[in-house]
Amino acid sequence: MRKLIAIGITLIIVLGAAYYVYIHGWKKPESVRAMFSSSGDADTTRKVKTALGLSKRLSPFDISVNTGDGIVTLTGQVPSEEIKSLAGEIARDTAGVTSVTNEIAVDPSAQPSSESVHVEDLEIRVGILEALARSRELSGKSIDVKVENRSVTLAGSVETPTQRSGAEQIARAVDGVAGVANNLEVTNPQAASEPPASNAPPAEPNADLAKRVEFELYRTSAFNTQTMQIKSEEGVVTLGGTVRSRAEQLLAERVAQTVTGVKKVTNDLRVAAAAGK
Repeated sequence: MRKLIAIGITLIIVLGAAYYVYIHGWKKPESVRAMFSSSGDADTTRKVKTALGLSKRLSPFDISVNTGDGIVTLTGQVPSEEIKSLAGEIARDTAGVTSVTNEIAVDPSAQPSSESVHVEDLEIRVGILEALARSRELSGKSIDVKVENRSVTLAGSVETPTQRSGAEQIARAVDGVAGVANNLEVTNPQAASEPPASNAPPAEPNADLAKRVEFELYRTSAFNTQTMQIKSEEGVVTLGGTVRSRAEQLLAERVAQTVTGVKKVTNDLRVAAAAGK
């Protein structure tokens, strides 16, 4: 009798399992998938994370990457559908990826991670220091720059009110700055404002915008800007030359779109592997 009961219970379990598979389909449990995951999957995960980290639009957000059998699953939160789509495109273009399951949630209130905020603060500080160093009037002055949550504080001293105002303008012009507290002291407040350099060549807006786009591309460390040509005409920026992958092609366009003054981006970049075909 006990044997018959045991057989009955076994049949019930088998039939129940068969019914579940029939309704839901067979899906390998994540624990089993991870156990038998190949080293290639781990390498693919690393490559996708690196590619996402190179994007200034994506790197601030905590996006998780899991790979099984070449299938990449993205999870996390971003503030817009555009950013979610960009993450999927970059992952899909990464070597070793067979397909992408994009499960990133869109939440307009999603905030960058604290680590990425710190990195952005460092980038802003370096950008301001580099701009001050390029300024003929401010290079070598005792100006201390602090950045916290994209808010800049200028301290130290300059000689004239014009220099004080110029330092603040330079800081505000750096991409990503949310505000500037100008605590610079003026050592000679009665000094007359420096006359404009009449012999200096007038600024060429198109060339200046193209240079600023090139600098932003260079700052990402994601591109070899020597293989790229950037042109600007009335706010329309054209990207030409070659890049190493379609992910770089897409990322370059999005970086260019973030530069102040850019109205439209024409992406004529070619992927190097395909350029010679």
